[in-house]
Amino acid sequence: MNTIVPRLISGLTAALAGLAVMEMLRLKGATLVQQFSLATLLAPCATGVVLLGIAGCLMPGRFWERILSKGQQLHSALALPRPMVNHWTGSLLLSGSLIVYFIVIMTILPQQPLPDNNDQASFLMQAKAVQEMGGPATLLQQLLTGDYTEANQHPLYVALLSNFPSYETGKRLSAMCGLCALLIFTMGIARYYGNLAGGLTGILLSINAAYCQLTARVVCEGLLLIFVAGVWLIVLRMPELRKSESFPFLKLTGIGLLLGLAWLTKGTALLLMLGLIAWLCSYTVNWQRWFPAMLQQQPGNNSKPKENQTERTTVPLKRVAVSLMLLLVSFSVIAAPLLIRNVRVYGSPTFNANSYLLFEDEFSEPHALIQERGSLRNAAQHYWQTHTMTDIIKREVKGLLWQTFIFLRSLGPLPFDEGRLFFGLLALPFLIIGLLSETGPARRLYLIWMLLFWLAFAWYLPIAAGERFLIPLLLPSLAFVSLGLIRTGQLLLTRKPA
Repeated sequence: MNTIVPRLISGLTAALAGLAVMEMLRLKGATLVQQFSLATLLAPCATGVVLLGIAGCLMPGRFWERILSKGQQLHSALALPRPMVNHWTGSLLLSGSLIVYFIVIMTILPQQPLPDNNDQASFLMQAKAVQEMGGPATLLQQLLTGDYTEANQHPLYVALLSNFPSYETGKRLSAMCGLCALLIFTMGIARYYGNLAGGLTGILLSINAAYCQLTARVVCEGLLLIFVAGVWLIVLRMPELRKSESFPFLKLTGIGLLLGLAWLTKGTALLLMLGLIAWLCSYTVNWQRWFPAMLQQQPGNNSKPKENQTERTTVPLKRVAVSLMLLLVSFSVIAAPLLIRNVRVYGSPTFNANSYLLFEDEFSEPHALIQERGSLRNAAQHYWQTHTMTDIIKREVKGLLWQTFIFLRSLGPLPFDEGRLFFGLLALPFLIIGLLSETGPARRLYLIWMLLFWLAFAWYLPIAAGERFLIPLLLPSLAFVSLGLIRTGQLLLTRKPA
């Protein structure tokens, strides 16, 4: 059994934990010991991970063979098909999650920051401008003619907010969007995994700090989450492309339409689209040729010819091409107003002013950068010419460390602040178990999305950081945590009689 991969993972984990310790020492210095804080607890934990990672690299092969054998047994047990868990407690949790969310939102709405030189102020300013020029209908006309030039806030949430561009009403609009996203997503999870999984997901979302805070402010994340919920629920029901005889025409069309609405809401939805494209293209590759045998699930019958195995593990290029075309066409139909405006005014269909900030070391006014740098290509060339490869690698690695911290913290509940990280660490094993339990195509898409979002916003860290950038990943993440909790309980119950 090949033990090179787990040794490499151990070494990489040790290196990342060591970099995390160095970053904490750089930020805190002597106060790391002199003044108690979250970093005071994290530093020795990260040091322990470094030692464990180094030990993992040095362990003999028989140790890793036993570990990998146990891991394969666990994966096989988790991957076994199990019936949906429908229990009265699931129905109770589903109903209770809506009540809990309502109570939490009514409590934190008055505590939100005022719209003063932040995203809330920008959205309100744009919404008032749209209201003064005639409302959503006029906004649509100006998008098609190229007269509307705002290239930061995308227009859909602004159009809705323009009907009542006030701070208090805007917060209620976001809260209503959050409630709709919670209801749609939890009911969809309940129908797919069972009402216990839906109820657990609902409770985790209704008390989640990142979810509640962002859906209580005058920002577009609440509306975005409605479309992300719809996309994920359709993906869960997508047939296995390598085995299905029927073509998922309606499902791909629905995904494209929802992604178009998501992109009209927020520019980061483009990463969701890129992830879906990569996801579909990944089925054209026979991954058994690239990954070690230890990472592959052994087929039950090895007597079948190699040609048949290749047919089962890949999808014909024609089928993938038609899927991509259908996805892109349906996306373009919905997103046409903004695509047309961007081409007319900026010469790029997916233009966004914040794209220029990718090639800066600190935040600057995006519209001023457009005037200074000219095209995005010039901005990129200027960055590569003024930075070394060491600077580039250092920026990305440091960003990845912080994205790990931000993601784990985003899984935690109210009313905790930085202490939410420990709840994220507790939820992480169940997230992994949930991923191992999901055998459908949704798991691959989630991992691709995770990779794209982490890499992109790790690079964006010097400009801005926060849970709002990773919020599209929160819904499937908590669904997998709920699934992991249920699967763990099922495994414990099935082993108890033995």
